[in-house]
Amino acid sequence: MSTKSTLFEDIFEVVSRDPDGMKFDRVSRYVCKSDLYECDMQLDINVDVYPLETGKKYNVALASTLAMDGTQGSAKYDASFPGISGKPSLMDKYEYVMHGKVYKYKDSQSSGQLRVEVYISFGGLLMMLAGDPKKLQDLEVDSNVFLLMRKL
Repeated sequence: MSTKSTLFEDIFEVVSRDPDGMKFDRVSRYVCKSDLYECDMQLDINVDVYPLETGKKYNVALASTLAMDGTQGSAKYDASFPGISGKPSLMDKYEYVMHGKVYKYKDSQSSGQLRVEVYISFGGLLMMLAGDPKKLQDLEVDSNVFLLMRKL
């Protein structure tokens, strides 16, 4: 499911939960590896809302908008927002959605390969996505993104 608004999409397997111990009561940090693009992901999730299962696979997408046609939304309250207006949106195809902002983009070397690390904050829940620069080039610092997830 690739649309104009989809910046990145892959299937991730949850490898471990809270590798450094649980820091907060309701938040766990999950370490995941992707199938298709060989990306690594660390993601904080509120386990009361959407707990992930170790060993299970999830479809993960990052999108610039939730509109099916790629139309960008407003930065302010908008009555045409899909969740309010009832219009079909990308949210309809997923179980869990968060809105956040890319705050850091860093080059790194891993096994002799050039990789990038992209850091995104979803209101304090953090995500680190590491992989091939060509696959993550659409994620720019200070851009707003939606994280969409569903269990496979």
